[in-house]
Amino acid sequence: MKYLFLPLLCFGFLITIASCKSGLDNRGSKDYISSINAESFKEIPLTPGNIISTIKVNDKESEWKYDLTIPEIKEGEKVPLFILLHGGIGSKNYIKFSNCLVSPALQDAGGFIFSPSGAWRTWTLDYLEKRILDFIDLAKKHWPIDPNKIILVGYSNGAMAGWQYAKDYSTIFSAMILMGSDCKVKEKVNIPIYVIQGTKDQFFSIKKARKRIAEAKALGCNITFVEAEGKTHIKACEYQEVLKTTIPWMEKEVWKTR
Repeated sequence: MKYLFLPLLCFGFLITIASCKSGLDNRGSKDYISSINAESFKEIPLTPGNIISTIKVNDKESEWKYDLTIPEIKEGEKVPLFILLHGGIGSKNYIKFSNCLVSPALQDAGGFIFSPSGAWRTWTLDYLEKRILDFIDLAKKHWPIDPNKIILVGYSNGAMAGWQYAKDYSTIFSAMILMGSDCKVKEKVNIPIYVIQGTKDQFFSIKKARKRIAEAKALGCNITFVEAEGKTHIKACEYQEVLKTTIPWMEKEVWKTR
């Protein structure tokens, strides 16, 4: 088994998002320019299976690498979209995160699973946030996506960004699944969050996680907290079976289809 996400938690690089996000919040205005090249997006084939490729962008950064799993889709059906934020700080973790953990665990949910490559610092860099939001807009426009079933899945560095995304983009994501993070919440978030925390996590203690989750629930947050007995931080692939438990939660608590 390959182990992922070596200790790459550079807290000094974690960036707090400013309250004014003029580059992100004006989507839909006539002067808005998407960071994703629409023609490049439309070239992505919707053949069921897995694609590892790049998409052209309109910002000043490099092309965006991604790993995409496409489900079997019935005519007239709209399916979920999972946006994955891997741990670590870039490299090829976006492929490993999807292939050894998220795709096997969530394949029965029947949705698109989009795992892009992150930056060398953090997912809260403005250009990465903008790409994610623009990608979701294009997916809703051109793919059979159910806009009420867009889920963010984050691990470690990606999960810490997820807590911020949960506060800022509660109208975009219907829920979040956050694993191996600091569980730090300063104010109420308005979407359901499924938190998975290893009891042997070397970087984020389960004791502190319990305390912070209790504080978040006291603020009114809708959080399901699952302790992964014996799981560490580095061996992320071992969370696959625990991650599978989120499917009935999504169906019953988030999407209420059963």
